[in-house]
Amino acid sequence: MSVLMKTDPYWWEAAPRPDIEAPELPAKIDIAIVGSGYTGLIAALKLVEAGRSVAVFDSGAIGSGASSRNSGFVGRTLKYSFGDLVKAKGLSQAIDTYREMQAAYQAVADTVREYAIDCDFKVHGRLVVGETPAQFEALKHEYEMRYLHLGSPFEILDKPALTREIGSPRYCGGVVLPDLASIHPGLYHAGLVRAALAAGVSLHPFTRVAALKNNGHGFDVATARGSFAAGDVILATNGYTDGLLPWLQRRLIPFDAWQMATDPLPRALIDQLLPNDRTYIDSYMNVDAIRRAPDGSRILYTGKTGTRSNETEMARRLMGELKDVFPDLKEFGVSYSWTGRCAASFDLLPHLGTYDGVHFAAGYCFAGLPMGSHFGRLLAQRILKPGSVRSVFADRDFPTVPFYRGNNWFVPWMMRYYDCKEGKRQAA
Repeated sequence: MSVLMKTDPYWWEAAPRPDIEAPELPAKIDIAIVGSGYTGLIAALKLVEAGRSVAVFDSGAIGSGASSRNSGFVGRTLKYSFGDLVKAKGLSQAIDTYREMQAAYQAVADTVREYAIDCDFKVHGRLVVGETPAQFEALKHEYEMRYLHLGSPFEILDKPALTREIGSPRYCGGVVLPDLASIHPGLYHAGLVRAALAAGVSLHPFTRVAALKNNGHGFDVATARGSFAAGDVILATNGYTDGLLPWLQRRLIPFDAWQMATDPLPRALIDQLLPNDRTYIDSYMNVDAIRRAPDGSRILYTGKTGTRSNETEMARRLMGELKDVFPDLKEFGVSYSWTGRCAASFDLLPHLGTYDGVHFAAGYCFAGLPMGSHFGRLLAQRILKPGSVRSVFADRDFPTVPFYRGNNWFVPWMMRYYDCKEGKRQAA
C-alpha cells in the first residue's frame, strides 16, 4: 500500500466537509431534523420550500457520515431480489416494491437536476457478474423476470462476451443493466448543503441531540448546546442511530462498509480492466463492488462489509481481493482506505414511519443513496400533507428480536456465514 495512504474518504478531496459555524439555537422551530445526510437535507429542503422553519443537527461535521462515504452507485436493487420477493410476498407486492425502487433511483436524478448539482451523475450502466455457473443461471432468471414484469432492460453476456466488459478471467458470465448510474457522493452531498443554506435551512454541526420529549403538541429538544421547542422531529441517522430513540435503535443493525481507492493508474490499464466505465458488482450476499473514479484516474473497490478492522489492515485485504480479480494490478498500491456506517433491518427492507410522534427513515440495506434521496422527499410530504404518502415501505411492521439493544457483535459472524455458505473465495 502507499506510504502516504489517507483514511479520509477519497470523495473528500473534491468535496471537503463544509466548514460551517453552528448558529444560535432557535427558541422554537417548526421541524428539527437529526442527521445531515441525504435524507435529512432533502427533507429539510422540501420543508423550507413549503414555508416551514427547519434546523438540521449533527453530532459531527455536516455530512461526515455515510452519505459522503458511500460508493456512489445509483441503482434500484434491494438485498431481496425480485425473484425472492415474489416467493416471499407474491408477485403484486414484488412489482410494487421494485417500482418504488425505480422511483428512488429517479429521485437522485431529479434532485441533481432540480438543484443543478455538478456531481458527475452519469448513466453508463452496471455489470452484474456471476463467478459460478449456478450464479450465472440465477442472474439470467432474475433479470428475465424483471424484464417480464417490470420492463427493466438487460443484456446477457456469456464468458466469451464478458471480455468486452471486464478484463478479468474470474467470472463465467453476467448481465449488463444499461440504464443504471453512478455519482460522486461527496459532490452530491456538497450540492445539497449549498442548496439548503441558500434556501434558509439552519445547519448545526457538532450539536448532538441528547433527548426528545413529546409534550403532546410538539417536542422539547435537548442538545449539547441547549434546548428548544420543535413542532415535528425527523430522525434521519440510519447507521448512526443511538439511544435517542431506543425503539428505533432496537430495530437497526449497524455495520461498516469498507472501501479503498488505488494509487493513480495508467489510463490504458484502466481501459483494459474496465473498458466501458460501468459500475460492477458480483452476485454474493456480501457483495463486492468496483468502479472507476469519476475522473478516470484510479479504481475504487468496496468489500468486506461488516468486518471489524482498521483502515490500514482493510487496505491490505481489499487490495488483495482486487488483485485477485485483476492480477495486472500487482505492482500498484492503495492511496485511500475508509469506512462508513450503514444499517440493515432484521427483515432486510428499508422502513419509513412514525413512532411516538417522531418521523424516521432507516434500514437502507445497501441502497442508501437512492433510498435516502427518495425517503427525504417522502418524510417532508408526511409532515406537509399527513396521510398523503403512498409507499410500500411506510408504516409496516418493523421487527426486532428479543434482548437486542443495538449491539451488532454478530455481524462479522453473520457475513462469514454467508461467505462460507456461498463458497466465496477469500484473498490471502
